[in-house]
Amino acid sequence: MMEWTEAVQKLWDKLSEHRPSLYPAEEWDDLLDIRIAKLPMQDMDSRRAAYASSVKAGLHLLNESLDKSHELSQDIHNPTGSYWHGIMHRMEGDYSNAKYWFRQVGTHTVFAALLEQAKYLYHPYESDFIQSATLKGQLNRLMAGSEWDPYLFVDMVQQQVTVAQEAQAEALLLEIQWVEMKLLLQYALEQTGGKRIEL
Repeated sequence: MMEWTEAVQKLWDKLSEHRPSLYPAEEWDDLLDIRIAKLPMQDMDSRRAAYASSVKAGLHLLNESLDKSHELSQDIHNPTGSYWHGIMHRMEGDYSNAKYWFRQVGTHTVFAALLEQAKYLYHPYESDFIQSATLKGQLNRLMAGSEWDPYLFVDMVQQQVTVAQEAQAEALLLEIQWVEMKLLLQYALEQTGGKRIEL
């Protein structure tokens, strides 16, 4: 497990230099895709191997490599695999399909921490920093909620990418997506039996 965790940490150290786009056009670093594909997964039972595939799917998404992430996530039959699958479709702009996969997730362990951190990220912003009335209303509903709403977040990303295209909204949504991906990656890694990495 030490070799696995150390290999993931090295990839994370490189990927943490970059914030994945809400709507990426191409992979950030094609050499990282090769390194991710070569992550050692030997000596894992089927449950841990599924979570190891989830880690790899997440690392590919952090590298904005949607196709490679999709190849993995569509064969992972647990809520975490469905979560990566949903994020991938959200990032490619297939918003209805993203919602389908979030329905497969149900309620995920990371939701509570994600909502807490999203509210923390939102706190420094002025209430009128968003011009789009639709996006402002969506954001207010998300922040007022007692549970993370992945469908509402899909709607917010869609509104930002296709209509609003506001710089401050983009910055906030990118940070929330970044936190979401970090929490999910850490959770998947822990399920493999690997130790926590420095995120």
